[in-house]
Amino acid sequence: MIRTRLQSSIRSFTTSSSISQKFISPNELVNQSTQQKLENQQFKKNLLQNQIPYTPKTLSSHNLQNQRPIPINVELLQYKPLRLPPTHNNEVATLTFRGYNEDDLIGMGEFALRSGYYLGIPLSSLTTLKTEKRLYTVIKSPFAQAKTKQNFHRTTYNKKLIAYDSNPEVIDLWLSYINKYRLSDVELKATITTNEKLTYNEDLLATEEFNLPKAYEDLEDPVALKVKELLQSAEFKRHL
Repeated sequence: MIRTRLQSSIRSFTTSSSISQKFISPNELVNQSTQQKLENQQFKKNLLQNQIPYTPKTLSSHNLQNQRPIPINVELLQYKPLRLPPTHNNEVATLTFRGYNEDDLIGMGEFALRSGYYLGIPLSSLTTLKTEKRLYTVIKSPFAQAKTKQNFHRTTYNKKLIAYDSNPEVIDLWLSYINKYRLSDVELKATITTNEKLTYNEDLLATEEFNLPKAYEDLEDPVALKVKELLQSAEFKRHL
């Protein structure tokens, strides 16, 4: 059994050396942001041009490499995650990733895609949501009359995955597995959608195991007694 260890990075505020030395005008800040955006686009373009072609190979137990066979799931780590196509397009869960390091979010998203593929869960591609940017300006000196200030930029990235056409038990297993091995600096938020009958409340009240809350028993407070009376009233059960 081969395990892959993911390293987590430490969240920290960063500031540019040019900003800390002197004030810059709004136009200069816009020019710097535009230049950085162009450099990032050129970097991504160069990465896409040098992609490894998809040519997976399965080695049998008789054909060994370095005296050890390579499992197909380990070799697939070199390529993009595989995804199963949805059959009915019924959304059963939405998983949102939030963090300050985009590389960690992409790593967690690919980890969720690969684990969902082996569990038989049809998943959407890793979608990028709106990026949140905030600028903090603070006084650089402890004196209130100080004129030197310092800028701190904080960028929060958001990504989303949607799961389709799966049983609630499989979705619970998938989410618990992701939560167990998640990175410490990546926040996860899952929204689960379930289907119930229109007579769900009637069936729930008809069961013998259903009991109203017992928090107001053995109390002499008139407000608590009134709440208990309302909970046991027929009007409350009708609305429930």
